[in-house]
Amino acid sequence: MNLDDLKDKIATDARATWDRIQESAAFNQLRDRYENMTPSMQKLTLYGGVAVVALIILSVPYSYYSGSNVSVEEFEGKRMTIRELLKVSRESSEVPNIQPAPSMDMIRSNIDNLIKGANLLPEQIKGTEVASSSSNLIPQNLSEGALQIRLAKLNLRQIVDLGYKFQSINPSLKMNDMTMTANREDSRYFDVVFKLVALAVPAAPEIAPEPPAPKNSRKKRPVETEE
Repeated sequence: MNLDDLKDKIATDARATWDRIQESAAFNQLRDRYENMTPSMQKLTLYGGVAVVALIILSVPYSYYSGSNVSVEEFEGKRMTIRELLKVSRESSEVPNIQPAPSMDMIRSNIDNLIKGANLLPEQIKGTEVASSSSNLIPQNLSEGALQIRLAKLNLRQIVDLGYKFQSINPSLKMNDMTMTANREDSRYFDVVFKLVALAVPAAPEIAPEPPAPKNSRKKRPVETEE
């Protein structure tokens, strides 16, 4: 069927459909009501019918447009989720392997050596003692213990340097609290209390060595030589 025949068939079907519509009772009733209306009402009815037809025609592309917007939002949401997963995966692979904290005696010995290296006077060293490891920041079950270092008459540079050195003893040793108060004898200096907490880092599981490959129990027979 060529294009002209198709056009003729469509035109014939359209005329037949229009004839059936004109012969229907509903169409005749609507036409009678329309003819009995005033000219102004006829115009309003005509404009309303045109508006309804236009809305019906425009509803089709609008539905496609709305569906495309929903698809774009779903795509962007999935893309953002995938990016977050990749970011978390990358950050988890870059997390350093934290070694377990040393014993509290070793930590105290390192702190004493750092204090001696700071060349503080005996009156500035108030002592190092075991403190309670419970706090709102670090739960009790995640702490191996805590130490409290009391020092007096320090300037700001000494406070910053010692605090940094104390926390740098081990990656599992964290400064949980620091209290500074002006010295009563000389307000230019400060009395400081450092509180260090050793985190309870689980030891890495040991990888069992692979068992040796089983040896072949069958013995090779000696090669017989012909005399």
